[in-house]
Amino acid sequence: MPIVDFIIPDYFTRIVTWKVSETNDELLRILKLNKKRQERYDSLTPKRKREYLGLRACLMALGLDDTVQYTPEGKPFVEGTYNISVSHSHGMVCVGASSFNIGVDIELERDEKINNIKYKFIREDEFKFIPEDQEKDYYHIIWGLKEALYKIHQGNLWSFLNHYRVEPFSLKSDKPIICWIIDEESSVKYYAHYKKINNCYMAYVLNYE
Repeated sequence: MPIVDFIIPDYFTRIVTWKVSETNDELLRILKLNKKRQERYDSLTPKRKREYLGLRACLMALGLDDTVQYTPEGKPFVEGTYNISVSHSHGMVCVGASSFNIGVDIELERDEKINNIKYKFIREDEFKFIPEDQEKDYYHIIWGLKEALYKIHQGNLWSFLNHYRVEPFSLKSDKPIICWIIDEESSVKYYAHYKKINNCYMAYVLNYE
């Protein structure tokens, strides 16, 4: 089973990343879907089938596959225990489970694309702390952090420039990256980390307060 990364940032949080390199048939043999899940799988497009199997594989690796439930909006959770966040990118699936509010994101490294859209998600105060010789890494990391914040808020706050802010950080430091969700009434503080996994950037944010 290709678990490419499994971290436990704290006692209440686990994050697994799975590279979906098996065939669908191999994954189906591993997962042994029940009738309801098999019907769900059969209804999906080929791309969504791969993502669905990757999600179920991650939940199985976390020991949560039998207990996960879904909100009416389709967000997975484990009642009274874990908030769950899911991300897919080019055959990689990342799932975070935490007693805290959590958002995870995984993105394939794409230097040209991230450079082309940088003004759509990086604020002026964020550009100021990005070292010129490390722009590529900072762009990918800030994008991942804001995607993770967006997921925590379930997409209700959509502007990466106005609603999400990342404080200065250093790639050489292991300290949490401080970031914020901002709306018209309040600001909420989050603690974030990132990790390079193969040719992908994985980022996650947690609210401990």
